[in-house]
Amino acid sequence: MKKLMLLVGAILFASTLMVGDLFAYNYQYDTSFTRMQARAATTDAPDAVYYNAVGTVKMVDGLYLDLGNQLGAKRYSHKILFANYHDATPSFIMPNLALVWKKDKGSIFAEMHIPAGGGTLEYKKSTGIWSLMTEVAGLGLPIMPNKLKGTSFWIQGSVGGAFAFTDWLAVTASVKYAQYSYELAVGYIGLGNISKNKTSAGGFGGQGGIMITPMKELAITALYSTQIIARGTTRDLKTHYSYIDEARLPDYLLIGINVKPTETLSIQASYQLTFSQQRNYGSSYAWDMAAGTLLHEFSYSYMMNILAPTTALGGNIQDYKMKMAHKVALGGEMLVHKMLALSIGASFESQDTHPRVQVPFDPGLANIGVGLGMKIIATDRFSIQLGAARYFYFTEKMMFGLIKMNKEVWSFGIGLTGKII
Repeated sequence: MKKLMLLVGAILFASTLMVGDLFAYNYQYDTSFTRMQARAATTDAPDAVYYNAVGTVKMVDGLYLDLGNQLGAKRYSHKILFANYHDATPSFIMPNLALVWKKDKGSIFAEMHIPAGGGTLEYKKSTGIWSLMTEVAGLGLPIMPNKLKGTSFWIQGSVGGAFAFTDWLAVTASVKYAQYSYELAVGYIGLGNISKNKTSAGGFGGQGGIMITPMKELAITALYSTQIIARGTTRDLKTHYSYIDEARLPDYLLIGINVKPTETLSIQASYQLTFSQQRNYGSSYAWDMAAGTLLHEFSYSYMMNILAPTTALGGNIQDYKMKMAHKVALGGEMLVHKMLALSIGASFESQDTHPRVQVPFDPGLANIGVGLGMKIIATDRFSIQLGAARYFYFTEKMMFGLIKMNKEVWSFGIGLTGKII
């Protein structure tokens, strides 16, 4: 039995294929994004450090604080043949914190946020989770595992500065560090786990950007953030075996435009290109007898492929797994009273995962986001932000509709912004 458990663990946890980003919001770092969906060219608030740090040079001199938290409700679902599986585990804590010091033509800043993950998935089915069949088939288990629980999050911090060379040209640069934590357990309801693994890793990256303001009412920005390769270890908590492992946050290019047709209205548009495509870092392949397909060892496959087996030979098979993601957004904020500003926004993000290698427990799907909210200007120094957003995902269908995957996500945020000095 011990050898059997080791074998199950080795197959289930050779990579983090079962649970990916969990509750990722695609660069929704704080409440201001929740309510507007586009913040890539922000210039008048300290939350600019999350998206457009160079915009802090346009702020009034002083020391600023920005802090907040987001919570989310979700419903992940997938159908495989005649079995349906659902998860609706809420996420209560996704904090953000930033400090900005602005003086003359320059600024320095430090910030912390959750760039991806931040939640838990939990699937339970007394009759067994048959979506796991490709991972445990042929191992002689008397009953299919009926419980899967995974938790994943990234926490990232950065320090840097920005400087305005002229009234129309400014630049920024910063160093960032991200820590990754991932835990996944598979077992039986009421009987415990047959396998449980935990990954912990960290890595450094950087980002730089530029802002051009040809006129007071217009700002154009571009920011590039490098990939973070977090290196660490994965530990089997059942057998106490560990090995070197890594996780990656993709690099991205973010472009924004901020137009202020009047003193009380701000309109922002953004485009983000995330380089999430699979890169050929290695040439390790594994033969999955259950699927009848030659796959890279970090892929997911459905056993039903045996009904129509395909063999992928040669070339960079990894490139078939992921593709670059595109995100466009448009948002606006209007000051309707000296103490109240209202905002609304919408976004669209393309699917970054090819259908054949979707992970049913956490599929990567195209989505449309709609957000709205308000900023309450309590005093000249302090304001409170409230926001809510709904993300509508496009259902992924495979095998003539025998496999369906979908998500529903709500996000709620509250934030406090203040000028300390």
